Amino acid sequence: GVLMPVEAAGAALKRKNPRGVLHVDAVQAFGKLPFRPEKLHAQLVTISAHKIHGPKGIGALYQAPALHIPPRTFGGGQEKGLRSGTESVPLIAGFGAAVKELPDLSKELERMKELNVRCRELLQKIPGVLFNSPPDALPYILNLSAGTVRAETMLHFLASHQIFVSSGSACSGGKPSHVLAAMGLPAQRIQSALRLSFSRETTEEQIEQFARVLEEGVRTIARRPVRS
Repeated sequence: GVLMPVEAAGAALKRKNPRGVLHVDAVQAFGKLPFRPEKLHAQLVTISAHKIHGPKGIGALYQAPALHIPPRTFGGGQEKGLRSGTESVPLIAGFGAAVKELPDLSKELERMKELNVRCRELLQKIPGVLFNSPPDALPYILNLSAGTVRAETMLHFLASHQIFVSSGSACSGGKPSHVLAAMGLPAQRIQSALRLSFSRETTEEQIEQFARVLEEGVRTIARRPVRS
C-alpha cells in the first residue's frame, strides 16, 4: 500500500530525457485516488476492473496520443492495432458498469482513512503485532505481522471464523514478499505477514471482529505444542 512519488519521478524523467516514457501501474489507485496521467507525466497507465468490484480478467491501458508503441500480438488489428484479438464484450461492459458505480473518491478516501486508523488502534493493542505499511500508505491496504504465528497458519485460523485475508499479493504465488525483504525486515516477520484489503463494503464492525479473532489466534496458536 505504499504510495510512491510517481509525480516527482515523472518530472525528474522529463527533465533528464524529454523523450523518456513513463509507465505507471495504477491498478491499486484507480477508483481510490484522484489522478490524471498528464499530472503524473505518464505516457502509459494501466488499470484493472477487479480492484473496483468489477469482473476479473479485464483491464485498460491509457496511451498518450503522441506516443507510438509497437504491438506485441498481430492479427485482425483490433485495439487500434496494438492488441489484436476479439474483445470480451461482457467483461468490458462489466468494467464500465463498475466505473459508473464508483462513489465520490474524496469522501470514500476519508472513510477509508478512518477505518484504517481504527483498525490500527485495535491491532496495536495485540502483543507481537507490528505494522509493515507506513502510516501514509494507501488506506485501502494494511500489511502487518502477527507475532510469531506463520501467515499460512493464521490464514486458516481466520478462515475458520469466516474472515478472509491474504499473505501477500495474488501475483506473489504464496512466496515470501520480496518487497518486505527489500525493506530489511527479518525473516520471521516476513513469514508472519498478513495483507488486509478494505473496500467500500467494509464496516467498522467487521474490523472489530477481525481484531478480536486475530488476538485470539496470536494468543492461542503460539501456545500450541509442537508435534513431531
